[in-house]
Amino acid sequence: MKSTLRTLSLFVLLGAGVALAADKQPTMSQAKSMAMKERAAMMEQAKTADSQAAEAMKMAHSLEGDKARALEAQIADLQKTVKALNTQLAKAPKYFDDPTADPLRP
Repeated sequence: MKSTLRTLSLFVLLGAGVALAADKQPTMSQAKSMAMKERAAMMEQAKTADSQAAEAMKMAHSLEGDKARALEAQIADLQKTVKALNTQLAKAPKYFDDPTADPLRP
């Protein structure tokens, strides 16, 4: 009786594990879809920030004096940071392609 109960409980646990494993697949695809949409939105925001920084640089070039040069340097630094962000966002994310890969290993 006990062995039958243990066997039955083992089958129930295995069945629950298979059901949970099968349920995870759509969740991973949903997470990937959401992450891709978020990434696209961030890329669009970064492009907007880049164009706004370019406009600010044009206005700063028309100004004269030491403060204008300091402003130009700050805007140039901002443009460099936004371009680096765009480059990073443009890279294809690998965490969905190979989720078991260790990011610390080359």
